[in-house]
Amino acid sequence: MQATPSHPLIAVIGHPNEGKSSVLSTLTEDDTVVVNDYPGETTHCQYFPVVIGGETILELVDTPGFQNPQNILQWMQQQGSTDDALLAAFLAEFANQAGYEHDCELMQPLVKGAALIYVVDCSRPLLPVDEAEMEILRLINKPRMAIINFKDDDRDYFEDWTQAFRRHFNVIREFNAHKARFQERIALLETLKAIQQSWEPAINRAIDAFNDDWQNRREDAVLAITEYLTYALRLSVGRTFSDESKRREAEAKAVADYQQKIAQYEQKLFKRIRHLYHHTVFDLELADHSVLREDLFSETTWDVLGLTKKQLTIAATGMGAGLGVTLDMATGGLSHGLFAAAGALFAGGSAYFKGAELTRVKLKALPLGGTKIVVGPNQNPQFPVVLLDRALLYLNEIANHAHGNRSGDSPDLTDQSVLRHVDSSLQKQLLKYAHKITKSGYGELEENQQKLNQVIASVIGS
Repeated sequence: MQATPSHPLIAVIGHPNEGKSSVLSTLTEDDTVVVNDYPGETTHCQYFPVVIGGETILELVDTPGFQNPQNILQWMQQQGSTDDALLAAFLAEFANQAGYEHDCELMQPLVKGAALIYVVDCSRPLLPVDEAEMEILRLINKPRMAIINFKDDDRDYFEDWTQAFRRHFNVIREFNAHKARFQERIALLETLKAIQQSWEPAINRAIDAFNDDWQNRREDAVLAITEYLTYALRLSVGRTFSDESKRREAEAKAVADYQQKIAQYEQKLFKRIRHLYHHTVFDLELADHSVLREDLFSETTWDVLGLTKKQLTIAATGMGAGLGVTLDMATGGLSHGLFAAAGALFAGGSAYFKGAELTRVKLKALPLGGTKIVVGPNQNPQFPVVLLDRALLYLNEIANHAHGNRSGDSPDLTDQSVLRHVDSSLQKQLLKYAHKITKSGYGELEENQQKLNQVIASVIGS
């Protein structure tokens, strides 16, 4: 009698280099799954549970490939039985026969009541060995689905595979394990309900859990980004010097320290985002063209990201001189001229600044002698926009990178700026609450962080 698992159990079956492990890795969001092209690498079934909230809601099994499908099919066709009886007879006959270890091992999840997904790459021709494997799975008669996995969008033999699948499987579905995003994974889970009706409640619970978990990740990512922006907006770094000859050295060190602290926090944020989306082992390589490869304070970053001059002017209009861009230095009301005046304040003006012009520097005379140079807090309205743009770009890259894709190829996210394409009202709110966070006392800080959090969530949802 077939065992009944406590949660949906699905055996993933297929040849090496067909995408079997990639499908499994993408569906479970598990980048510990070994993905390679070498036959014989998987010799034992490996179980990959999907655990959400401490509960296993779904479990997939990576299986070895068939060793002797044509011999096994010939034997089965002589038995005069099907279903569980045929499966039990096969294991009794071949369990101890040399050369059939993989064939017997891949059947073990099916004994436990697993449904199966058979994965093929339709860029290659259909072979007699494939027909034999599919017929074996039909005779065993477990709930089953065929997946045509497109790795390179090569469909040369698609029709041949489709015709063969119609003879052997309940459900056929196309799936690109290298490009599948969240909604495509959910759609595949929806399809599983069609191969085993009794699993429908369990699959529905799994889908609900996936959706809730996805939303929770988004909320956690937004909170993390808000914390990062708060840190960067309120950061100031000081260096002291004793005489005028040391001033430029102190200034350079203060600016470098200031930029390094923000860059380090950005990397901490990126690591947190990777963890949220379960990219914990494979080191995702960003696309060559990605602006995220650039240093945060490089000219390229500030050319590509942030708002346009027109957008920045419109977003800042009406907010007063307090939101203006100034690169002033003051000590007791005296300017030391480290930078020239940076243009009109942003009270409807049109000044526009890049990475090298972001640093707000002050000089402060110390009571016991010497001078302290202070960098930050940064009040350039473009500053939080560029930082947020980079954070959102990284979030998009990570959230949309399928776990089965180990090539390092990034999703097709060609727009380098997110914030240039959102509604102007959101751009205005972003500047407003970023400025308030820069200026807030601790009593007002939490409220303004919550407002900024809502703006970022709206940007992501827009």
